[in-house]
Amino acid sequence: MKKLVATTLAAVMVAGAFAGCGSKAAAPATPAAPAADAKTEAPAADAAATTTTEKPAGDPVDLLFSTFQVGTSNYTISAGLGTMWLDYLPEGSTVDVQPTSPGGMGAPYLFANGQADIAFVNGAPAKWAYEEGTLGKEPTQEYRALVGSMTAVSAVSFFTQSFIDKYGYTTIEDVVANKVPIRIGCSPKGSMDEKVVEMLLDHLGVTYDDIKSWGGDIVHGGGSDLSAMVKDGKIDMMLDHTSIQSSTMTEIAMTCDVQFLQLKDETLDWFCTQGFERITVPAGSWEGQEKEIINAGTPDCIFVAKTMPDDVAYYLAKGICEQRDYLVSQYASIEPFDPETCWMPEKVGNVPLHPGAERYFKEMGYIK
Repeated sequence: MKKLVATTLAAVMVAGAFAGCGSKAAAPATPAAPAADAKTEAPAADAAATTTTEKPAGDPVDLLFSTFQVGTSNYTISAGLGTMWLDYLPEGSTVDVQPTSPGGMGAPYLFANGQADIAFVNGAPAKWAYEEGTLGKEPTQEYRALVGSMTAVSAVSFFTQSFIDKYGYTTIEDVVANKVPIRIGCSPKGSMDEKVVEMLLDHLGVTYDDIKSWGGDIVHGGGSDLSAMVKDGKIDMMLDHTSIQSSTMTEIAMTCDVQFLQLKDETLDWFCTQGFERITVPAGSWEGQEKEIINAGTPDCIFVAKTMPDDVAYYLAKGICEQRDYLVSQYASIEPFDPETCWMPEKVGNVPLHPGAERYFKEMGYIK
């Protein structure tokens, strides 16, 4: 287990900017993800954008960034952030990016177990774990918010056209109200996808057992497995908490006859009381999707250990906000990230900001 080994940084740094920052023409290609056990150390000149930032004084720090499995967009973004942050940390610092996060409901407990200094966690699960606990565990408050609303992920769902043709319903609310046998596909228990399905059905007054008693089913699997089941006619509905850049949804929309779903206003209102936000999916995001959709979503946020020294959190917040345009040029899925609003309570699941991050946002005038 890697521990944060830093003395408080001296708050002396001359602000700078990446050369060509925000210009796709000048920005380099997305950095390749490092090996799963590799540390992010001082980047080579051609491995990251050039910076004129003067490094802060102080002892080097070693940070553990727990993220998702190699090959996922979150892992790739985490590797890029780790490289970028080195320009904002003392000479000799490292950011060790490890694919050790369980994601979903379990990620907040990385901090409780001392297994992360930094981690991606969706806003709603961060709120639930902080206030009530998740996965049958006690609440934990061992983490603080750095930045919120990094992405525009939401609960994307669809019915197959064959299901619609057979029963005539185009909303999950009507399907449940009429006890229609439906086979719903989602990720395994403990995932954000499965939690949203469970919450949705609970809000509509039914359980998994009720769905099965009508002749339906809840099918758990990975994205590729569920995609194959859609093609083979083995599931009627799929829900995935993801972004419009989702390769799984893109492939399904291109190869299968599906209709993306719109939750009713009352259902959306209820999700918003549970820590979700309204996320707009523009028309044409996927093949055959002709209308704008408003989904319930809980975007990716970055949280840090409660025990992280204030100056370390300050420089992490400073780096990611100052280099927002450069990062978006490399990772399109974080385009929604807005430094001026990312600190707001509703953007971070109402989890308190780390004092170091709060200091940065106050200095910038974002927090009045």
